[in-house]
Amino acid sequence: MTASPSNPTKAICLAFLSILIFVSLAGCRRNRSLDANGNTSPGSSVTGDAEAAKRQAQSLVEKGKELYRNDQDEQAVDTFKQAIQSDPDNAEAHLRLGMSYAALDNKDEAEGEYKKSIELFKKKNSAEAKDASSYFYLGEAHSFLHQDDDAVRAYRQATKLNAEDEETWYRLGMALTRLAQYPEASSAFQKALDLDPNDSRASDGLDNSKEGSQRIKEGKKHAEDMLKKQQENANGNLNTNSNSNPKPSPRRTPRKPW
Repeated sequence: MTASPSNPTKAICLAFLSILIFVSLAGCRRNRSLDANGNTSPGSSVTGDAEAAKRQAQSLVEKGKELYRNDQDEQAVDTFKQAIQSDPDNAEAHLRLGMSYAALDNKDEAEGEYKKSIELFKKKNSAEAKDASSYFYLGEAHSFLHQDDDAVRAYRQATKLNAEDEETWYRLGMALTRLAQYPEASSAFQKALDLDPNDSRASDGLDNSKEGSQRIKEGKKHAEDMLKKQQENANGNLNTNSNSNPKPSPRRTPRKPW
């Protein structure tokens, strides 16, 4: 039905309203199309913010590591805390914060951060089973808590995923040495030296583990010699007792007749 010429204002309003409805529908179709193609949408905007927060957190972790290396431990603590505020699930940030607390002799705080990092690294490793660095850092956290059996397991997994990382072999050797597993430690230190012949730490570790193996051998030999000597002494005493003359029985005095 055509608008009456006598009411041009009404016709203009209807036309304007039609244009607004068309623009709105076109915008909705465009947004749906963008979502289907994986481009910007309300959901992807949230995802983008989360990814940006993770990148910011990792950047702060790198800054904190530099401060830690320069013995600026208090500043490192503040920086790692900022990283955790940006990404509470950043396992490395918790580990590094623990290390910085330890450098400041805040043992309880350090222990708490190590435990938190272990929780997060295990969660990450269950989802990303091929991340060698996560297993390495997991081993570090266990080592700082003196959980050497767990540390060895984590370091071994890291070497399986990346056999060319010299530092992991060295750390594995140290953990095995603390467990007095010297032959295995020697093997790990030798792997580290094969990758970096100039690593004096691995060279010293190899010497110490060899000395430890030698001490164990000598200790076993000494124990075997002592046991053998005790057995010989016991056999000698037995022979002496069996060959000795029995004590003569007392002679009875004959009874007198009545």
